[in-house]
Amino acid sequence: MSNVLVTMASLKPRASGFQLEPTNLPEGDVTGIIPLSSPQASGTIALTFSKAVILHIAEKMLGEEFDELNDKVADLVGELANMVAGNARELLEDKGYTFEMGIPKVIRGPNRELTRPQTSNLVIVPFSTEAGEFYVEVSINSLEF
Repeated sequence: MSNVLVTMASLKPRASGFQLEPTNLPEGDVTGIIPLSSPQASGTIALTFSKAVILHIAEKMLGEEFDELNDKVADLVGELANMVAGNARELLEDKGYTFEMGIPKVIRGPNRELTRPQTSNLVIVPFSTEAGEFYVEVSINSLEF
């Protein structure tokens, strides 16, 4: 995630640990989700942003000011999720795992729930930026590394 924002938005997000068994799931105003699938496993990669953080990122990446979560900002969230999932897919391929990526889905609005398989392994990584925190969530079902 960091290299995407450093390159595209001149932002240096910092990961602040991770949660393997999260007790509270990330809250945010917009989430981009990419499904992943392979013969060995299925899962998702999700990026969750508060309104303030994604508007800041959108302004830096697109060179315009935004004051609402409009379609252009939502498209950016989907594209960020796509780039992060693409990078993760390359890393997994280097380890011998081949994943197909699905089409990004963007969910807007506070208090929304993400659907996750009951048996999935879930990792949440919070990132901090000058505008606040955002989260990357990886959910994998039935994969032995």
